[in-house]
Amino acid sequence: MIIHFVTSETLPFSKTGGLADVCCGLGKALAHLGQEIIIISPMYKGIYSPSFEHVATLPVTMSWRHRNADIYKTVYNGATYLFVSELYYFNRDTLYGYDDDLERFAFFQLAYIEIVRRLNMRADIVHVHDWESSMVPLLLKKNGFSCKTILTIHNPAFQGNSDPSSLLNYFNLDLSNYYDGTCRFHDYFSCLKTGIMTADKVTTVSSNHAKELLADLVSYNEIGYIINLRKDDFIGIVNGVDVDEYSPAIDGYISKNYNFKNMRTGKRICKEKLEERFNLPPIKGPSLGIVSRLTEQKGLDLLQNVIPSIIKNDMRLYVLGSGDYHYQNMIRNWSKFYPNNIIYYEGYSTELSHLIYAGTDFFLLPSKFEPCGIGQLIAKAYGSVPIVSSAGGLYDTVIPFDGNNLDKAEGFRFEYSHPEQFVEIFDLVNKMYMDKSYEVLAKNSMKSDSSWNAIAPKYLKLYQSI
Repeated sequence: MIIHFVTSETLPFSKTGGLADVCCGLGKALAHLGQEIIIISPMYKGIYSPSFEHVATLPVTMSWRHRNADIYKTVYNGATYLFVSELYYFNRDTLYGYDDDLERFAFFQLAYIEIVRRLNMRADIVHVHDWESSMVPLLLKKNGFSCKTILTIHNPAFQGNSDPSSLLNYFNLDLSNYYDGTCRFHDYFSCLKTGIMTADKVTTVSSNHAKELLADLVSYNEIGYIINLRKDDFIGIVNGVDVDEYSPAIDGYISKNYNFKNMRTGKRICKEKLEERFNLPPIKGPSLGIVSRLTEQKGLDLLQNVIPSIIKNDMRLYVLGSGDYHYQNMIRNWSKFYPNNIIYYEGYSTELSHLIYAGTDFFLLPSKFEPCGIGQLIAKAYGSVPIVSSAGGLYDTVIPFDGNNLDKAEGFRFEYSHPEQFVEIFDLVNKMYMDKSYEVLAKNSMKSDSSWNAIAPKYLKLYQSI
């Protein structure tokens, strides 16, 4: 099959979150299964390389606007990448967060339609991702293309909502699409709702999160009620990880490669390297890691409940990330009060993220909501035992220790609405670290297959079904 991914971000060229990992990792795995994968994404600032081939310059009409899209091509990991370049819209310092984001991604999607039309690049399946490309199924239909489409919802909190006039102003569509309910959500126009209503199949990134959305258990502006209209065409497929990028056996960023057989030695050396990186002395208790955007979603408010346990038991928490000022400031202050126990690196570093996964004993993801989560999957691969809430995909991807299943358990899980459970886990974690029994959980985690190679056949089956 010829499969197009239309996405606002993709590794290794652009990334703000898990969407980029999915498009790259799933695309590569599907290519290895013999599918022809073409990934279409904007050319943001800093992406261009002289090795890219300039394919075409295509005119794009957006209501009264007339602009050109330069199309560039490269091949990576068996997949073809096409980039849509337009300096005004995409040559900016960040990927998102601008007042004209709707206009920017309308241009991107209309440029994709021109790629299909003018370059005759038809697909068997067009797989779109989140609101930034969720108008594509409707645009394909309106332009006479009959290919099958799939929408994956990675983060339903972002919906691309706007005034109904945006249909004509940005997408060249008349208001009949609003009045017949296709694009109408409450009293405005919604890109995400449009995709849900017009794609042949709709997926999200874990089975448990699919149940949450259908039950509208997590409030996303009541989008769950819309998804229920398509419940017979809606499924959850959990994300995977790219084992070429995240494997302690071959990771070039860490100081000692290891697998589950020599995990103890490997992680000890990596832990020493992490301590050396921050000029820290050894500690008696376990090391904990957080690699995350610092937002309310990630459950960071619960950390204040376990700081006393961290200090009392001489644990050490490494935090890598940035986000809301409130949480950055909170963690920064803790690091000043407890410089030996709370270590904060503000921003992002690929090298340091790998060092944290390899050099810590436990990984924290106490999310308030989490469609899938990728941090716990990476942590499992590195034997950093995950401590997670039961939100979304965290429920699907971590088998929790219940006191009697040490031979199967992979980590710890608690209910976000019961923060006392989170505190209780920290006492258990310290005890299991001291008697080394936590290493069984770590090895169980490393043995489980969270790779895209295990997930890609599920998508291929879905594609074949339509």
